[in-house]
Amino acid sequence: MEKSKIKNNLEYFWMYYKLPFLAGMIVVVLVLYFLSTSLTAKDMVLSVMLIDAHTDVSSEKMAEEYMEASGLDTKKYQVQIQNNLMFQGTDSGSYSMTSLSKFMADIGSELLDVCGMTKDDFVKYDGSQTWMDLRDCLTDEQRTVLEDKLLTTDDGRAIGIMADDLPVLKADNCYTSTDTEAAVGIIYNTPHKEEAVKYLLYLAGAME
Repeated sequence: MEKSKIKNNLEYFWMYYKLPFLAGMIVVVLVLYFLSTSLTAKDMVLSVMLIDAHTDVSSEKMAEEYMEASGLDTKKYQVQIQNNLMFQGTDSGSYSMTSLSKFMADIGSELLDVCGMTKDDFVKYDGSQTWMDLRDCLTDEQRTVLEDKLLTTDDGRAIGIMADDLPVLKADNCYTSTDTEAAVGIIYNTPHKEEAVKYLLYLAGAME
């Protein structure tokens, strides 16, 4: 008799409260999922684009090498380096447009910290004030270290560093073409200015 009553109660509950119950369970599962994701997510401390880099070294390996050199805790932090985007030297106009869209979108969303590209493109984007003046973020000592590599404008702004002879990029076979110069700079609205500066010093083999 007792079992029959329990069965009837369960059938009644399932018939009239099935949808609210399932909806509640879904909410609980989603809350637990997002809570777990937020607790295990790593903080992005640096995002880099190396456009038209023409390297065979994977972006993951580049990121790992930087994190190891900078002493970042891989359990807490992550670095993103994208080295497969291209503005030039591709037969696909759509791929160039996709790369450009990604570049512009990440800047607009304040997700990008550092970017490298051919010197001609680099100077072109300076017209829209894409690059931070390195005089505003480098110490006197750091500026002295990078002085012979600085790319400066006619009005004296230091908008980047020349990439051609940077030890780390040469080791990764980035921007090694003798036909084209390249430069690397910090995006004007970088959310990680200190880490971006550290990355430039790393590329130059002068990390403090």
